[in-house]
Amino acid sequence: MSASITRPVVVGAAVTPSESGTSDPTAEVSGEDISALRGAVLILARRLRHQQAGDELSPSESAVMGRVGRAGPMTPGQLARSEHVQPPSITRIIERLEARGFLRRDPHPADRRQVLVSRTAEGDHFVELSRKVRTAWLTQQVGRLDLADQHLIAQAAGALSRLADLA
Repeated sequence: MSASITRPVVVGAAVTPSESGTSDPTAEVSGEDISALRGAVLILARRLRHQQAGDELSPSESAVMGRVGRAGPMTPGQLARSEHVQPPSITRIIERLEARGFLRRDPHPADRRQVLVSRTAEGDHFVELSRKVRTAWLTQQVGRLDLADQHLIAQAAGALSRLADLA
């Protein structure tokens, strides 16, 4: 999978933080900075995944639950394409989530040969509870930082969201 980048990432001289913890916005981003960002994102993602509401979902199950919640009902084929997995893999994931009562399959209204996969009320409840647990954990962790770091994280959230949307 390749992502198109509209602007090149300038990797060169390291960004030197000022004493207030802010960086020169005109300075280049170093390879070390990118590596540190990657490491921090991976660690936070791993720790957030462990903050679950009850029984854990696998990363692929979580991704499917999120995708169906955001996009609404989808055919298994659409879901497989959007998650970049093979149809047999998505079928197994759907079956596991359906067995837990989190997803359901309904006949496609326009094509009776197809089914639409959607989240159930129980699936919505599980996702909402998991989000609350994760948000509470992340709020607690951010609260342990000094105010300057808390403000930097708040400012970075928008840029990180835009970065995630590029992928």
